[in-house]
Amino acid sequence: MSEKVKRPRRKLLPGLVGTVLLLAVLISFCVRQAEVMAARKRLADIEREIEYYRAMNEALQEQAEKLKSPEHIEKVAREKLGLVMPGEVQYMLVTTTE
Repeated sequence: MSEKVKRPRRKLLPGLVGTVLLLAVLISFCVRQAEVMAARKRLADIEREIEYYRAMNEALQEQAEKLKSPEHIEKVAREKLGLVMPGEVQYMLVTTTE
């Protein structure tokens, strides 16, 4: 009778080992899958940030080009610095308060 008792235990052991190995593989897969998902989210965030800075850089370059234009330089010279072109006469209105 001792042989009959040992056989079911021997049949149970490989199935138990297989189940434990399968669970270990599944847990490892789930952990790796979570890491991949986190990395993809971080990558998407970084790509959005890069796109934002590219757009900002483009806008700043356009603004810099506009500020370098002769028309803009003349406008600033006239309005903020009060300069005039050679041969022009600048008139200033003076108001008095009584």
